[in-house]
Amino acid sequence: MRNDLLRGIAMERSQLVGPAERIADVVLGDPEAVIKMSMAELARASGTSDPTVVRFFRRFDCEDYQDFKVRLAQGLIPQAPFDYETITLADSPESLCAKVVTNSLHAIQRFASDVDSAAIDKAVSKLMEARGVFLFGLGISETIAFDAEHKLFRLGLRCRAVMEAQKQLLLVPTLRSDEVAVFFSHSGATKSLVEAASIARSKGAYTIAITAPGSRLTQACDLTIGVPAYENTELYTPLTARINHLLVVNMLVAMLGSRQGHELPDNLAALDPWLTNKFMD
Repeated sequence: MRNDLLRGIAMERSQLVGPAERIADVVLGDPEAVIKMSMAELARASGTSDPTVVRFFRRFDCEDYQDFKVRLAQGLIPQAPFDYETITLADSPESLCAKVVTNSLHAIQRFASDVDSAAIDKAVSKLMEARGVFLFGLGISETIAFDAEHKLFRLGLRCRAVMEAQKQLLLVPTLRSDEVAVFFSHSGATKSLVEAASIARSKGAYTIAITAPGSRLTQACDLTIGVPAYENTELYTPLTARINHLLVVNMLVAMLGSRQGHELPDNLAALDPWLTNKFMD
């Protein structure tokens, strides 16, 4: 967060309320204009006060308002483009396979600097406290929800993956305050998923979004684990999105296993024999 204030604000947007929420909306809505504002001008633009602005920038570890604006400006500097090696019809089998691996490694390396371990830690606490866990995904995100269901179930959590928009909208009104709803989405812009999250939250369920920071889905949920949609990836986001969403699931599983006292918290194979019947030779 120290290196990218704008991304940090976007990732926490869904957790802010009242005056802090209004300041965040002004900053995210037009960060270039905010850089030119005085503290008093930002306070007026957000309908707050100077002390509220001070509390806001201190929340993000800024030393003073000038530091806040400098770091905000740094976040607007274009990053190096996502390093993607284009796969062409001329690629040999060896070249094609190598490019797929390389592109996947680049996606993981980029995500390594963006992952919010504090959000994952908080999500694990909520999952462990929950009477039941419901996992929601549509389209490509259905595979992530199924993967999460399989792994969380094997760690002893009462969980269920819910697919199809109509089924999701029928279920969410029945959720309770002692249940957790987890929403997987690459874009965070799917209307029915955002609607389902809003309803689940209104019924008292704790809602977690695993999605793009600052998206509509983050605004509908209590907690966001941000999985950024990196620049210049329009043609190949399904692959990179799947990889990093699966990584988040594995992080949740490893942390859950550690909290439960498993000696090898990320080794679910140790739980496998009672589920499958294998040849031993």
